[in-house]
Amino acid sequence: MMRNALPGCFFFIVGPSGAGKDSLIDGARKLLPAENFIYARRVITRPAGSPGEDHEACTTEQFLARQANQEFLIAWQAHGLHYGLSAQLKQELASGRHVIANGSRAMIAQLAQQIPSLIVVEITAPAEVLMNRLVARGREKPDDVAKRLARKTQEFPSQVEVIRVTNDLTLEVGIERFVAALLTRVNLAPPSLRAVYKKIAGGVPTDSEYQELIKAIVNHEHTESALHAFLIACTHDLQLEEIISIAKARSQTVPRISWPSGMVVDKHSMGGIPGSRVTMVVIPIIAAHGLLIPKTSSRAITSAAGTADAMEVLAKVDLTPAELRACVLETNACIAWNGKLNHSILDEVMNALTRPLGLDTRSWSVASILSKKYTAGSTHVVIDIPYTSSGKVKSKEDAESLAQLFERVGQQLGLVVKAFATDGDSPIGRGIGPALEVRDVLQVLDHSPEAPSDLLEKSLFYASQILALDESVGSVQAGRKRAYELLASGAARQALDRIIDKQGRQTDYDFSNVKREAIQARAAGTIRRIDGFVISGIARTAGAPTDHLAGVDLLKSAGEQVQAGESLYLVQASDPARLALAVQAAQQDSGYRIN
Repeated sequence: MMRNALPGCFFFIVGPSGAGKDSLIDGARKLLPAENFIYARRVITRPAGSPGEDHEACTTEQFLARQANQEFLIAWQAHGLHYGLSAQLKQELASGRHVIANGSRAMIAQLAQQIPSLIVVEITAPAEVLMNRLVARGREKPDDVAKRLARKTQEFPSQVEVIRVTNDLTLEVGIERFVAALLTRVNLAPPSLRAVYKKIAGGVPTDSEYQELIKAIVNHEHTESALHAFLIACTHDLQLEEIISIAKARSQTVPRISWPSGMVVDKHSMGGIPGSRVTMVVIPIIAAHGLLIPKTSSRAITSAAGTADAMEVLAKVDLTPAELRACVLETNACIAWNGKLNHSILDEVMNALTRPLGLDTRSWSVASILSKKYTAGSTHVVIDIPYTSSGKVKSKEDAESLAQLFERVGQQLGLVVKAFATDGDSPIGRGIGPALEVRDVLQVLDHSPEAPSDLLEKSLFYASQILALDESVGSVQAGRKRAYELLASGAARQALDRIIDKQGRQTDYDFSNVKREAIQARAAGTIRRIDGFVISGIARTAGAPTDHLAGVDLLKSAGEQVQAGESLYLVQASDPARLALAVQAAQQDSGYRIN
């Protein structure tokens, strides 16, 4: 990089003990261009080799003599020591280099009088983080640390520019935030990192910058720590305009599929609710009606089955783009795995970073989901947003807010989007696990009296909402009537069979080796709630979704009365050892809340 032609900036780093100023400065040395930045080495009346920063050691007498000789730009005292910054730093600034100096908050006003280009960088962290770090050092007692943190800090002079960097997560993320703040301020960020650093530093990347950013992520041009910091920034603050920019940028990464019909519909669920194979009922209903609905779905991540896992019990789901297109053109629909389609590479990169950090990426997901629908050629999309206190979306209010976001972003992409908040406090259907969930789906499509009523009702709701988008249907009420007719006549089941045959019918699974064991109520009472995430965990312990036959078969529903010793559900697995582990987990916590 070329050195600045204008005088450089003086970055004065301040912050409380425990904020990690020295660590961030040390880490920045590897990332900031050496020809543009210089690191001020403080003169301290502390012996050489003492713990802490690399400093120039001198005696008190030597320091005072140098101070009298005006060798310091500024000098101050703290903790019984003298500190000074060399006056030669002015020459570095005049040459265009940027100075990074660790200093005292109390010296800012004095420094501002000498350095017009002064920028204060305040390194901060929440009080509890500072407390933990200082106590871990072992230099002070917890009470003394608490008193230190309780001290009021001096206000910054109003005329001084202040940049704040929060260092509350990993050191790597803190360093990226620090570097981003500096490089963005002096416009020295590398092109491949410009948009990432802009966002990390609190700015808002433009449409074109987000386009370059998405391309760079796909091409693995960013470091993992930079992406961590970027995603955390997105979690804390992602404006509507940015979500739209991300959605548009993602939509341009792959060509949009063209279909012969002017109306192409899709249904998507935010997921997180065990069972709930609504999609596998809705798709054949819509296909039987005559609308195109190319459905691609994911495999399970934390649940006992994803739509692709369940469909794989019946048919091949690992379709190429050509196979998917052929299936849709012949049957009006598909239910395929999205691993080879759309933006799966981008999502794999992002998910690998977001899941370990436990980040709330719902806003990012809106852009991800809708861009996939757009590139799949969809024109109309219905979204299911289940909410539960233990799920991705915690409350009805959160779900409704997210629904509005889906609709607004969809409109900007030229899509008709209808999103609905639904209660996800209990599993939908009786089966939890691929084969058991397929059983529930087939019972609904076969119009069986044994079909789970909740799965039927939710499927009819979403089918009617999609069908209402068709002008020939006209209303949700007419859509529900049409959906029910297609179920009752067997047309929807026939549509599913056509899809299965075109994708590649799987051979029947052998249930003869499946072992089952009942989990019983320990006390009598009313089932107030079924914790679907506990049940899903038991099913996964039994082997689902890898073992398609493993899972949990619910025998009792919320609201029912049970007696002590009465069976609540069956746990099943192909592997006796996995079954034993699942039963052990169920005995520790059945997931049923009875009182």
